[in-house]
Amino acid sequence: MPHRAQIFGSFDEFHRDAPRLVEARPVVSVGSFDGVHLGHQYLLAELIEWARREHAPAVVVTFRRHPREYMLNIEIPSLNTAEHKARLLSKAGVDAVVMLDFDENLRQLTAEQFMSRCIKQQVGARAMLVGFNNRIGKDGEGTFPVLREIGKGIDIDVREGERIEVSGEAMSSSAIRKHVANGDFLWARKMLGRPYSLVGAVIEGDKRGRTIGFPTANIALKGLAYPPQGVYGARCKLNGSWRLGAVNIGTRPTVDPERVEPLLEVHVLDFDGDLYGKEIEVEFLFHVRGEKKFHSLDELKQQLQKDVGEIHRRADEEDYD
Repeated sequence: MPHRAQIFGSFDEFHRDAPRLVEARPVVSVGSFDGVHLGHQYLLAELIEWARREHAPAVVVTFRRHPREYMLNIEIPSLNTAEHKARLLSKAGVDAVVMLDFDENLRQLTAEQFMSRCIKQQVGARAMLVGFNNRIGKDGEGTFPVLREIGKGIDIDVREGERIEVSGEAMSSSAIRKHVANGDFLWARKMLGRPYSLVGAVIEGDKRGRTIGFPTANIALKGLAYPPQGVYGARCKLNGSWRLGAVNIGTRPTVDPERVEPLLEVHVLDFDGDLYGKEIEVEFLFHVRGEKKFHSLDELKQQLQKDVGEIHRRADEEDYD
């Protein structure tokens, strides 16, 4: 069976429901872990190795949304949902994930308060691995040297992970967001260590695609990073298996001219079934064309047929399963 980490929604929940983990004095890492990219994966491998040497659990403390969203009152597009992030962290091999909602209480904690109240008292940590150049605590005061000194006073060994680069570019979630926004899936893949994908529950649409022979599964994009509007070849994971798909990201100008918020629509090729409410993972492969407003549904249908043919052709040529 695949490894599954225990997931907790707060420090209180962890302390209350995981007494054995607390008593075992975990090795902990704290960060946003948006995307769980190669830099994160390297840090997680180091965390797990350290924990195993200490015969202790490996615990990650992270956030449902990026803390800077709350602090700066801006939206930072996420590379994955909180649920997808938790799954990736679990796949990396950690024993537990504490998934927090960043709020005013957390914002006001100094680095020393966060370390002593949360990491020491609530989690019971013996050690903490800090991501390169990561900061913790009010106003970002908790740099690695500061955290290391705080740790000495409360019996927590604090170490810093290495800076990781890809082809000379520093590894970061913000860099991956830029590559995704530019539709550069190759660079995103280099940094993620896997193809860029979006995971979400299929929401109900207007079923208009069925009327022209192209039923779609729709995923809301609000809060997520996504590539430029247009049509893409993709792989879609349904019930544990991958299928080829045609994805449209956009506002659907032909059928919904008043729409402003972009939507992801995926037509799963050679599939007939009800996907409402089910989770689907969409892995982007290549760009086909930009979004366009058509004069009629017949014209749209003809173009979609061409798109599907193009996706089949390129998938065969480039050997996508």
